[in-house]
Amino acid sequence: MKAKVGEYIFDQIYKLGVRHTFGIPGDFALALYDPLERSKLQPIVVTHEPSAGFAADAYSRLTGLGVAVITYSVGGLNMLNAVGCAYAEKSPLVVISGAPGMRERRQHELLHHKVRTYETQFRVYQEVTGYAAVINNPLTASVQIQTALHACVTRKRPVYLEVPRDMVNTEIEIIDAEFPAEKLDRGALREAVAEAVELCNRAKRPVLLAGVETARYGLQKEIIRLAERLGVPVTATALDKSAFPERHPQYIGVYDGAIGNPDVRRAVEDSDCLLMLGTFLSDMNLGIYTAHLDTNRTVYATAERIQIKHHQYSNVGFRHFVQALLHASGLRPHRFRASDKFDSRLRPTNHRHITVVDMLYEIDQFLDDRMIVVTDVGDCLFGALELRTSKRTAFLAPANYATMGFGVPGALGAAVADPKRQVLAIVGDGGFQMTGMEVITAKKLGVKPIIVVMNNGEYLTLKFMAPHLRSTDIPRVDYAGFANLFGGRGYQVHTREEFRRALREARREPTFTILDVRLAPGDVSPIVSRLSAALGKRLKG
Repeated sequence: MKAKVGEYIFDQIYKLGVRHTFGIPGDFALALYDPLERSKLQPIVVTHEPSAGFAADAYSRLTGLGVAVITYSVGGLNMLNAVGCAYAEKSPLVVISGAPGMRERRQHELLHHKVRTYETQFRVYQEVTGYAAVINNPLTASVQIQTALHACVTRKRPVYLEVPRDMVNTEIEIIDAEFPAEKLDRGALREAVAEAVELCNRAKRPVLLAGVETARYGLQKEIIRLAERLGVPVTATALDKSAFPERHPQYIGVYDGAIGNPDVRRAVEDSDCLLMLGTFLSDMNLGIYTAHLDTNRTVYATAERIQIKHHQYSNVGFRHFVQALLHASGLRPHRFRASDKFDSRLRPTNHRHITVVDMLYEIDQFLDDRMIVVTDVGDCLFGALELRTSKRTAFLAPANYATMGFGVPGALGAAVADPKRQVLAIVGDGGFQMTGMEVITAKKLGVKPIIVVMNNGEYLTLKFMAPHLRSTDIPRVDYAGFANLFGGRGYQVHTREEFRRALREARREPTFTILDVRLAPGDVSPIVSRLSAALGKRLKG
């Protein structure tokens, strides 16, 4: 069987369930866009390559695979930060880059967009992907393409395919790649599960921490069943938020070390058996390393490691471990009773002017079972950790990599991925100023995200860490007017009542909306006050 390179790539991507791509067709990528437009995929052209990466990342978190198609160097290097975010947070993202042709590389020492060598972009992408290849040989092309897609789907890391423009229409022989079966040591699996069961059964205060990998690997139903079988409280870190349904009676809230909810912190840190399944032990996930977790009382399972107390088990897959633990015989149930003390701590104020807490409280009341929440980084993320999502409410944020600019293009990618659900994005004014032009693409596509902009004229989280710096001040902008200028609907909000009314009206609007929330300088959520203090100490130390 034979096929042309470009047609084969996009056909294989479609077979994996992808229906859209995000990118910009620079001149070295025009040859790729020809078969892309003839394929069953819908190419979405955005305003800037970082937005293509963020949108495809958000799309991947909802559908299982996202694709960005960009040009050489000026496109690929422009998008690098977004791909770094996807790698750091294990998002299955396929990057397809056009490139100078192989013949012209041999004929010309210099071409536009070239940086140092013709291989520069490829070598850079090797650092931020799980697999990278240049499609320059018809004999190996089909295997390279299959290997990239297999690696992306199984490892949940970005992959990179560079296609020289004179290779796009090259006919290749399709050779089925062979992939080794996942290594599984059944003896090690039995021992790991037995040790985990023994630790759980002896425990009086067990807690389950449901991590983001349970969502990446499609194990959410198993984790819910495991939690219910164990009868234990369930928590999550910032990056894990919504991996477990937050209105489930066993869910107690986000664990964030000393900067988070003290009731949740006590439950986790006093636990004599903490089951951490699929989470990342990073500073952002552990309250800037203010967490106190005793390894002697933990079961830590991810796609990279299975560790129980100080014992590590090789060749025991994450999926196999979770499923074997769920069905383990002799696993003793516990009797956790939900308590009011674990309820959301969001309470409205009596201030005439809207506060961050008021804004979050109204959003929490507004959320329903069919919504997707996307946040940027900063107080929009950390304050939103108090929101309670339901079984069908997704929460997307760059909570580990912590890059600004994710919010608006992330909302675009989410709206394209699931057009039947309402997308609500919460962004700071700094993040909006980076990628907010993507509302133009939302208007073009007819998707209708509700974008809440926290307008305070500052990089406020940074301001709390370094109050003496003037560099954290940014211009105050009329974001409501910005929305109206680009064909959306803008609402300028000064009070809680205005915000509540604007949310209701925004849901009925036929276009995207921006709710320009005019916050007082220095007004932050309680968690950001604690977070900034912790970060400030680390930066000084």
